[in-house]
Amino acid sequence: MYPEVHRDAMALLRAMKEHHDLHEPEAPQSEGTRLAPELVAESVGLEPGTLLYERAILYHVSEGALVWEERLGATPGGRFLPDHAAGPRDALVE
Repeated sequence: MYPEVHRDAMALLRAMKEHHDLHEPEAPQSEGTRLAPELVAESVGLEPGTLLYERAILYHVSEGALVWEERLGATPGGRFLPDHAAGPRDALVE
């Protein structure tokens, strides 16, 4: 793995945590917490849909920190890789 992938992934994770803590301070970020990394990606220099963003997300998926869940009609906790043509997705903390 490239050092910049780890750096970007950790920056994205911190930004997701800060966003969650700001908007839901009463709710702990734990397994099953819905996150929207695309909302905070630009704040850490990542643009959703780019290779750098995908690598940061896939880092967390491969580490088991995030799973993908379709917004509609999905099985909760199911693993889905990003497919931008299919529309927006939520990430779940695993």
